[in-house]
Parts: sequence; structure tokens; C-alpha cells
Amino acid sequence: MKILRPWKSSSTSALQSLRTSSSSFYGDLASNAASKSKQSSLLSLLLAVLFIGGCLILLQESRYLDSGATENNRAAICAIQKGGLRYLDEWVQYHINAMGFDSIHLYDNSEEFELQGWHQALSQNLQQQIHIRHLPGPKRQNKAYTHCTHQIQSDKKHSWIAFIDIDEFIVLRNPIKYPYIGDLLQSLPPDYGGLAMNWVSIHLNNQTYYQDLPVTLRFPNRSQDAINPHIKTIARTQFLRKVSNPHFVDYSFFRWWIHTHDTRGNQVDGPFNPALVEDDIALFHYQTKSLEEYKERCFRGRADVPKKEWAFQMACKSDREILQKFGKVPELIKDDAPWQLLKERVPNYANNRLMPWPHPKNRNGVLISICAGYDELYEDLHKVWGNFDFNKRPLAPPGYKVVVHDRPMKRGAWACHGVAGYYIGPAMKHYRN
Repeated sequence: MKILRPWKSSSTSALQSLRTSSSSFYGDLASNAASKSKQSSLLSLLLAVLFIGGCLILLQESRYLDSGATENNRAAICAIQKGGLRYLDEWVQYHINAMGFDSIHLYDNSEEFELQGWHQALSQNLQQQIHIRHLPGPKRQNKAYTHCTHQIQSDKKHSWIAFIDIDEFIVLRNPIKYPYIGDLLQSLPPDYGGLAMNWVSIHLNNQTYYQDLPVTLRFPNRSQDAINPHIKTIARTQFLRKVSNPHFVDYSFFRWWIHTHDTRGNQVDGPFNPALVEDDIALFHYQTKSLEEYKERCFRGRADVPKKEWAFQMACKSDREILQKFGKVPELIKDDAPWQLLKERVPNYANNRLMPWPHPKNRNGVLISICAGYDELYEDLHKVWGNFDFNKRPLAPPGYKVVVHDRPMKRGAWACHGVAGYYIGPAMKHYRN
């Protein structure tokens, strides 16, 4: 006979339930421990990443914390150019010999490295002061400026770097108080990261075509409201980190109190200074030059703009639209301070540039007048060709600058219709009725 024991089944069930709950409890503990361990690992990894990142930032910034030379008034210029060879001589002579800049780092954005031949033709002193580098391709301006910054910081010779273009001329408004650029920079407070210079915009001056004369001489007038809120910067080398915009610079992360200021002490953050200051220093911006030269910018392009955006420039608009924007000036004020300074401090260059052709000489090497040049040339031609017909082949003084017509089949749709050259004699076998 089998005896039933109900308490046994109930105790067995309770024991199984206890085991199950105990197993669940310890499983939860293990799960929580694993989760906390995982979170701890993630936190440790995050802290390690932050630590390594901080070390890398500190290492990167350390090059800027002690990147400048001993504080001095030596200043350099960083610039980039494309298709501006005919303006470079004047710009270089002005900023080095008239303004007192110590050196220029010039980047060439042309495809064919057009600065190479120009640089080789300079005097030995200028070759040592001007450093060129080929940097073709679109949107290269900020890259050129940052590379130039690191190069100057590595040399540790200059305390200041100016970032300007070759159509901009720095002008000191009080040359008696500040004869050269270094005198003004040395007077700035030590906590100034950089000096902001407001643009003074110089436009067409009613000129349509290019002339082979200095830019500062050809465009002596400005409008009453020529001061522009746009700025360019002369930055202290020791505080400078990089250049992310052609108008302003970025300073070291660990010197958050460092900013750009103007000569009145206003803090300037960004590309604009609405205070419109030109008390001690200004930046003359010959933005358009003549109408012909301004339209050339459409095809040359810009170093800070992609090629696909060139067609949207103002320079690519019609003559009427350009004249409406730049040509209607109610009243012009004469302000040729750059030319006067260039003429005073670099007289040899200024005087030579005022002569558009070399003076002819006679057989004894004596300078003769331009009119006398006709007689000398005619005498030589008569011996070779016999009687000379002036109606068929007009003469000009030897060495006279001329513009040679470019045939439509050989030039671009919007290209200039002529190429500059020098007259050396008539084409005796070429005559067109």
C-alpha cells in the first residue's frame, strides 16, 4: 500500500523555486558586474582618447607658444599672385624700400610658374629678400598663408607677418611719427595679437585702358566714402596659429585673451572693422584699376575661389554693370600718398618708370632726343633699302612702346586685342593696303 506525502512535493517545489530565484539573483549580479565593467572600460577608453588628444593638441600648440623670434620690429609679407607680373616691381619696391618690410614670401598660383624668370632678373639683394614658391591649383590662398606662417615661424627672424595681396599698398598716415612700418608695430601694446588695417578702395578713376605706368601714379583719386569695413591683418608671429581666411588670422588656443586690434584699441574679430579707422595706417586697395584690367580678372580667376565660380565674379559682368558699380563717383578726392612716398624714397625706380621708352643714342653713345631718333633710323634704313616711303611704312622712335594687334583667330573670345612690345624698326617686307 502506497502512502501519499503531500508535504514532500511542496517542499521540493519550494526548494526548486529557491534555487531558481537564487540563480536569477546571482545572474543579475553577474550581469550588473559585466555591465559596470563594460562601462568602466568605455570610460577608461574615452579618458585615454581625451588624454592622447589633449597631448597632441598641446604638442601642436607648443610650436606656437614659443614660435616667434625675440620681440623686434622686423616684419615680413605673405602674398599669393597669378597673372600680376606687370605690377610686381612697383609693389615690391614700395613695400621693401619705401615701407621697410624685411622680406616677402610670394606664392605663384599660375600653372607655368611665371615668377621664376621674374625672380632671376631681380638684383641680388632683392633675390635674397623675396622668396618664391610654386603653388598652382584652385583655392590655394589660405594654404599659402598657413605654409608661409610656419616657414617664418621656423626661421624665428620676424616678429610680424602681413597678409596682403599685390593690389594692396600699406600706407602710414603719419610718416613723421612712424617713418617705417617697424616703428608703428613696435609701438603697439604687447597683448595685441595683430593689427587690423581698413581698406581704402581705389576704383576706375575714369580710366578705360591699361597704361604702362605705376599703379599708384595712375590712380591718384578716391571717393569720400572710400574707407571700407573689410580689413587685412598684420599678426604677431609668436601668437599666430594659422590663417583660415585672407582677412583675419587664428591665434593659439592657450592664449584666448589675444585678439586683433586697430590703432584706436578697438578689438576686431573677423574680417570687418565697422569703426573705419585710418588714423595711423590704411590699406589702399586698387581693386579695379582700369576697366580693361578689371575685366581681365574674369579669365585669370582668383586664388581663393574655385574655377566653377569665376563666372559669377563682378569682373565677368558687362561694361555697363561694372561702370554702374564702380564708375559713378559723385566727387573724387586726390589721395596719392603711396606714389608720393615711392617717389620720395625710391627715386631711381620712380623716375625710370616715368619714361615709357629707352632714350636712343647716337653712334658716339650720346643721348639724343626722340625726334633726332627719326633721323638716325632713317639714315640707316636708306643705306639698306634705298629711298624710303613714309606713306607705306611709318616710322617711330626706336624703343618706343607699342601694342601689336592680335588676330581674332589667335586670341580668346574675351582676351585683350593686343600684346605689348617695343618698336625696333619697320617691317620692310610686310605692307597692307
